[in-house]
Amino acid sequence: MRSFRWCIPVLAIAALSGCSSDDTTGTSAAPGGSEPSPAETTAATSTSPSTSTSTSTSTSTTAEPAGTTTTVAAEELPPTDGADEDPSFELGPDVVLDLDVARFPVDDAGVGGGAPVDTGATAAPLTGWAGFDASLESALIRPGNTAASVAVLIDGDVVHSSAFGQRDPATGDRAEPEDRFRIASISKTITAIVALQLVEDGVIGLDDPVGQLVADHIGAGPIGSSANLTLGQLLTHRSGFGKYDTAFFRGGAADCADAARQGLASGAAGGGYVYSNMNYCVAGLAIEALTGLSYEQAVYENLLTPLGISGMRLPPTFDPGPGETQHVSTPGRNYMETLAGAGEWIASPTDLVTIMDSLDSSTPGFKPLDDLTALQMIIPYGGQLGQRGYGYGMISYGGGRFGHTGTIESTHAMLLNRGDGVTWAVTVAGQIPDESTRLEQIVNSAFAAGGFVAG
Repeated sequence: MRSFRWCIPVLAIAALSGCSSDDTTGTSAAPGGSEPSPAETTAATSTSPSTSTSTSTSTSTTAEPAGTTTTVAAEELPPTDGADEDPSFELGPDVVLDLDVARFPVDDAGVGGGAPVDTGATAAPLTGWAGFDASLESALIRPGNTAASVAVLIDGDVVHSSAFGQRDPATGDRAEPEDRFRIASISKTITAIVALQLVEDGVIGLDDPVGQLVADHIGAGPIGSSANLTLGQLLTHRSGFGKYDTAFFRGGAADCADAARQGLASGAAGGGYVYSNMNYCVAGLAIEALTGLSYEQAVYENLLTPLGISGMRLPPTFDPGPGETQHVSTPGRNYMETLAGAGEWIASPTDLVTIMDSLDSSTPGFKPLDDLTALQMIIPYGGQLGQRGYGYGMISYGGGRFGHTGTIESTHAMLLNRGDGVTWAVTVAGQIPDESTRLEQIVNSAFAAGGFVAG
């Protein structure tokens, strides 16, 4: 039986590691609990449900769980503005998993066979991954989202993946676990990994200026003090850039390069923590200038291809391709094109947990970064390991948990390494929950529904 407790860190650096069942950093019970520090701004996006039809598809290492079909109508409301707001540093209470996959054989109730399960009052409760999936479907699809997907990785192995709802409600195509969703700001983690590879390779230093390099790359005019912006400032949101929501979300720029010209022209000269998509738009352009490749090509060459990942891409705001989930978008918008390295990637949850696992040297496979660099990603700038805050492309939630959220129009996503050997990713097409960090509570409830939580 595998029994996991909190470990800080999971990144296999013995001199810095330790285990505890207590959250010594003061993790609050839920978003809206204890106040974060001034640098840890908490965001909440108001959202509303829309009509959906639900189906589920799942896979696991032990069995093929049962599928269900549900149709629920909800009031259809116009999409919200969808700005990718400040991530929250607050998560829910600790949940200790006591996973024994052998408890769920093929013929266990609701897990094997693949046939719909009678969930009437007299039916036995679903257990294992079937119970996990039923809980997620109830929380994410029945309220009105059109699709959702999940992947769970334990000790380097993807042990379960599942999808719910419809890839495209217009065609009725059901969602599949390998379908790609918008991941919004989880893109920042990807950008940071590739940028830090360039630092490890000696191409650039974290404290080396990149502002003029980017300005020359995109043909910007005079940029004043922005010329001195460093890569480290961009990756930790300490550049002095403001929000630039009009540029990224309200048609104020044609694409990322256009947005960057506006940002660089402001003469940003560094400062305190301000979460801004401009930082990672410019960081992605810096990768282009330093490698001579497009940002997308550089990510594939340095990260995705070595991990065996294909199918991820930087799509436009409209017209998803085959195997890509339809996200409702307001006509005339272009935020995917403007976000680029800050939030344009689409991926499956399995892609996301695979990328996160690549930062853990204790598991097999390609590792894009050295241990100490990977550890640096989860330490808030100027802080200590385990504190809440923003590191280099990663959010530390305290208690050994780290990852990133993503929120744009009709999109909620979260990637979380729980610090105990368990990593999961959830992607949603729709407006529920109202804040992406609430996905952690939803997943914890699903683990409990499956019987994975130690009593």
